[in-house]
Amino acid sequence: MKKFNDWLGGKLSNGLSSMTLFYIISFLVLMPLFVQTPVGFMAWIQYLSTAVLQACALPLLGYTTKKQGDIQAQIAQETHDTVMSELDLIKNQQIDNKKLVTAQHKIAKEIKELIGSKVKNDNSNINNLK
Repeated sequence: MKKFNDWLGGKLSNGLSSMTLFYIISFLVLMPLFVQTPVGFMAWIQYLSTAVLQACALPLLGYTTKKQGDIQAQIAQETHDTVMSELDLIKNQQIDNKKLVTAQHKIAKEIKELIGSKVKNDNSNINNLK
């Protein structure tokens, strides 16, 4: 039942917030003015508030709200894509840094071994001279 309600709500929301419905309702609201116009100030106020504002404005408000939602969804998607690409860059940078640190440790170990063997050779040469 929930899926049906979501489906029906989505269809009704899309239909009721379309510009097509706005044009149809606007035509239907303005059509009676050609046959009979309101008489007096209060009649015009009632006509404008009920017919124009309520009937025409609601589809227009729904349409603009839907458009704003689409814009916000696009901004959220762009932000997500940017964050994910930055995350990939950071991961690659961490991998490169790990390789660099490993290479530095290897070089440091080789240098220690070279210095250690050089010191042993120098000590043995000193002992030979004595």
